[in-house]
Amino acid sequence: MKRMIKDYFTRVYKDVSKWELIYWWVLRLLMIYGIIESLIFGDEYLGSNQPLQMFANLCGMFGYEVFQMLPSNNRLRFFSHKFQHITALGFFLGSFGGAYLNFYYILPGYDKVLHALGTAEAVYIGYEYIAATQLKFKKTCPHQIANLTALGFGFILSSAWELFEFIFDQFFGGDAQHWSYENALAVAGGDPEKIFNLFPVEDPMRFALMDTMGDIVLNFIGAFIMYWVLCIIPYRHKGKINVNAIIEKYNEENNIKEYSVK
Repeated sequence: MKRMIKDYFTRVYKDVSKWELIYWWVLRLLMIYGIIESLIFGDEYLGSNQPLQMFANLCGMFGYEVFQMLPSNNRLRFFSHKFQHITALGFFLGSFGGAYLNFYYILPGYDKVLHALGTAEAVYIGYEYIAATQLKFKKTCPHQIANLTALGFGFILSSAWELFEFIFDQFFGGDAQHWSYENALAVAGGDPEKIFNLFPVEDPMRFALMDTMGDIVLNFIGAFIMYWVLCIIPYRHKGKINVNAIIEKYNEENNIKEYSVK
């Protein structure tokens, strides 16, 4: 057992620098503080929803460590630890910044910017997932195909998030989609100027629709920005961590012939 635990921590932290660990734990400790403070001095309007939501996001900030607990043949084990730099920040900005500090209403457009960043993050995760899949099955792939696949992966995740918001509101009494203009106005302290929408809302009855469509437009923009970035900098397909080079070397050493399109 001790050997297994030692091997686990060696595997997790062998490539993680001290500053990367500090960065992760600063974000995590701030989240823990927010959860405790919310439980003790919680907002009566939000009830237990806020600390529960923050706890779920805190769990997501340990994604890389959780992946390394999986069986050695699981593709998630092949994710680079660097993906957590972005995912941890995404969870933090959405939960601590948006929900706990109420930036969704204090900072105009904060929610919309996070939707763009969130979908960009989803495309980035998709790219890591494709690279990990290549390493699992020892199959090479041009980065152009990996990028296109990652783009589709990002759109799937952004659609899944909108579905989550709908289910959360419909069945658990939430207001993630801002289905009620009155609720949004109450959280904004009664000031309609603090309610930001990408599209103008002349009729409060169309508020929820405008909110969701604004999210979708920003999802689209964020996804394509990250896609173009990965086209310019396909970091998992060049340099020392070139997955194709790693696979080709493995196949050559094990006398494995592979048909691939170059």
